[in-house]
Amino acid sequence: MGAPVRISILALAIGLRAIHAGKDLPYVTVDHPEFVPAAQATFLGPTDRLIGIADSGVVKAYPAAILAQHGVVQDRVPSGPIAVTW
Repeated sequence: MGAPVRISILALAIGLRAIHAGKDLPYVTVDHPEFVPAAQATFLGPTDRLIGIADSGVVKAYPAAILAQHGVVQDRVPSGPIAVTW
């Protein structure tokens, strides 16, 4: 067996800013997401929906409720930048 996989879950966003392309968007994107270990994600319930990604041993989960409020999360994984939306 390999090393244990650490699953991180999006918890809060700091440094939020709207992307302006000549007009304001109806949401504020999460540009620099912060994550907590899955064991510390006590704000989630058993029926909460998550969007997950695994890349080169990095596993992240994005709660649909956060994505619904912000529209999109711009993040990075080992293979490069990603945009996660719901």
